[in-house]
Amino acid sequence: MKELEDQRLLQDLREGRSEACATLVRRHYQAVYRFLVHLTRDVPTAEDLTQETFAAAWEKLATFQGRSTLATWLHRIAYTKFIDAQRAGRRAARIHASLEPPRIGPSDPLDVAMAEDEAQRLHRALDTLEAPERTLLVLHYLQGLSYRDMASVLDEPTGTVKWRTAEALKQLRIQLGEEVHDHAFRTTAESGPIC
Repeated sequence: MKELEDQRLLQDLREGRSEACATLVRRHYQAVYRFLVHLTRDVPTAEDLTQETFAAAWEKLATFQGRSTLATWLHRIAYTKFIDAQRAGRRAARIHASLEPPRIGPSDPLDVAMAEDEAQRLHRALDTLEAPERTLLVLHYLQGLSYRDMASVLDEPTGTVKWRTAEALKQLRIQLGEEVHDHAFRTTAESGPIC
């Protein structure tokens, strides 16, 4: 279903329909923006790079061959924009510490406090990782990309991406000083963005 929607949207985009561009942005803006916030750790930079991502997508539309989903293609462009910004020395100077912790539904106040504390610990631990390791964990656990899609975004073999993700998770465990199970990480991520 999603692939069929992507194909229709791609056809509309290639035909120059303005409503198709708005649909592309509406469907994918938040995911690309959240991804870039995690990478840059700077809201204004993430906003700029998100705009640049969609502008580049529009320019490169004719070269999109459909070997991946539109979402994966946009993540690849966003990642490239991030790397370009990093290389150009425009890496974020201001960390997004002021962003709100994830919103937790009505629950026992003690449970809410514990969940918020755990999310903040996880957020701080992610911030200590180098950008490549943080990128892998954000793509897989917070953005929900498969290893295959991650390989496409990062332009690396799938096996390498799996191995590097496992290594990044080990580094996160070391930072937290205890075992972090995939399920606990996913549960925190499903509560909302931790940044």
